[in-house]
Amino acid sequence: MTKIRWTTEEREAVLAVAVDLFVRDDYSAFDAVKQAQNALPFSRHRNFASHSAANDLVKEIKARAYKVVPIPRDVCPPTTPSSMPSEPPIKDSAPEFVGTIDDLVQAIAKRIAATLKHEIAAAVKELEHEFHVPKHNGAYAATGVKLPRVIVIGLLGDQVHAINNEFKDTYDLKFYDTDRAMGLSPPDADAYLLMKNFINHPLYHKYQGFPNHVLIDGGMTALRTWLYMKGKELLA
Repeated sequence: MTKIRWTTEEREAVLAVAVDLFVRDDYSAFDAVKQAQNALPFSRHRNFASHSAANDLVKEIKARAYKVVPIPRDVCPPTTPSSMPSEPPIKDSAPEFVGTIDDLVQAIAKRIAATLKHEIAAAVKELEHEFHVPKHNGAYAATGVKLPRVIVIGLLGDQVHAINNEFKDTYDLKFYDTDRAMGLSPPDADAYLLMKNFINHPLYHKYQGFPNHVLIDGGMTALRTWLYMKGKELLA
C-alpha cells in the first residue's frame, strides 16, 4: 500500500478535530487521531497499525490540550449601586476577565481535573496496548491465550448472536452493520470479514486497502466455513 504523507493543511485539520475529541469526548490521543481522519477524504487516510506510527501526533495532541484555556460562562459582573457616582474605568494592561476570582479558580480546577482524567485514561490504554492486556480480558480464553481479533461487517440481529456464541472462545469478535462501518475509522484487527451479500460498493472500497480484509462470498455457511478453516491460520 502506498504510504500517505499529509500536507501541512491536512495535518492541521486532523489535529484540530483530534484535540477536540481528546479534550471533550473522552477519546485516548491515539484513538482521537484515527477517528479525526474522517476530516479528510478516505483516500487520504493513513493506516495507524500501532501507537508508534502516530507517536508525533499523539504528543502534539497532548501538548495542545494543555493550552486550552477555560472561559467561564454565565458569570455576571458585580453590579454598582445606583447611588454611587460612576467613575471612568481604569485602563490596565492585564487581560479582561468577567467574573470573580473564585469563578476563575473553579474553572481552572475543572480544566485541570478534566485533563488529568484524559491523561490517566490515555496512559491506561497505552499500557494495555504495550502489554497486550485488554481491560476486560475479553480477548482471552480460559487458558490465558490471546485470541485473534476479527471484525465482521454486514451481519444483523440473530446472525450476530449466533456467530458470537459459536466462536466467542476462538476469536475476539466485533460486529458492525454497514452504516456504522462506513462512518467508523476501522479499529485494529487481525482480519476484517466483509459479507459480500450485505455490504455496498463504497464500503468494500473503504476496506479493500487493508491487506487482511476478506470478502465472504455467501451467507452464514460461508462465514462459518472461513472461521472454522481459514481462520485457523490466525491461531498459528
